[in-house]
Amino acid sequence: MTGSEHSHIKVTLLLTLIVRYILEFKLKKLLLVILLLTQPIYADTNKSVTINNLEVTVTGEYKVEVYKEAKHMFSFDCRPYISCEIFTTTKDDPSYELFDGRVYASDDLKPLVLDNIEEVVGYNTNFYDGNISFFITITTPSATTGSATMYIINTETGAVAVNAKEWDWFRYGMTKPKANNSCFNVVYC
Repeated sequence: MTGSEHSHIKVTLLLTLIVRYILEFKLKKLLLVILLLTQPIYADTNKSVTINNLEVTVTGEYKVEVYKEAKHMFSFDCRPYISCEIFTTTKDDPSYELFDGRVYASDDLKPLVLDNIEEVVGYNTNFYDGNISFFITITTPSATTGSATMYIINTETGAVAVNAKEWDWFRYGMTKPKANNSCFNVVYC
């Protein structure tokens, strides 16, 4: 039995005990709320596809993992963030519109689904330049801080290129940096 199967059994047993308790005390509204909140636990399925030398695994719409043989090459999980979206794209520079830190209009970005992940092969004859791309947005609820990051992964080597755009808003200005008299710059030292 794997660790995930063992934890799934624990969750199932715990939910069974909670349901029995709720039914015993006739708290059916609470049961409905708990069942609605626990629904994503059962909806998560891991699906994988092999693209050239990479094994790509998608979990729900919130997590992607990329391995080359048994070596981890890339992964991203949206669960630790309040507002996070993962998209796939076949464009090097996809067009999109952000509003309050969320993508609301784009013909170039597709939802994270295994069928939407496509390899794009370039025209360089000196080396193999097939890639898969993930576009990820992270923002705070007020959208004062966030990032839009493109991860381009070579499907032969597993090399990852990262292009990020970040924003931040300091309502009361920025703090003054600590004094640092070190000098490493060859122009100014």
